[in-house]
Amino acid sequence: MIQFPEISQEKFSELSDLIEQINQAEHPEEFEKQLQTITGKQGLPVSQVLEYWGYISLEDLVSSLLMPEPEKQNLSDAELVEIITAVYDCRYSQAEMDYLLKVLRIETGWQDISDLIFYPEIDELSAIIRKILGKD
Repeated sequence: MIQFPEISQEKFSELSDLIEQINQAEHPEEFEKQLQTITGKQGLPVSQVLEYWGYISLEDLVSSLLMPEPEKQNLSDAELVEIITAVYDCRYSQAEMDYLLKVLRIETGWQDISDLIFYPEIDELSAIIRKILGKD
């Protein structure tokens, strides 16, 4: 079963408010340090928030920014198949899908994992799974 990291409701609210301020600010870069402090992601530029703002919901943006970076866990093939299938079927929110793609990158070493799943040279899910798992 796929597990996602818990996101603090307090941080969620705090970051939502900050993003609203950034979006309305004349000088949004003034909020960069505060953005990095809330998310815990040093080096996160305000420009990245402004870029996302145009194509995903505020809720997904905040969730995505608050998701921690996944660590390698040496998942089994069965667990990887579950994640690949969930991503292929688009079962989760944008933030959760982004997190799962990061997990797959770390676990499989495929940097272009989203292309393999969403723009495959082959149309069958089973063939995509075999390719990602190196059983092709």
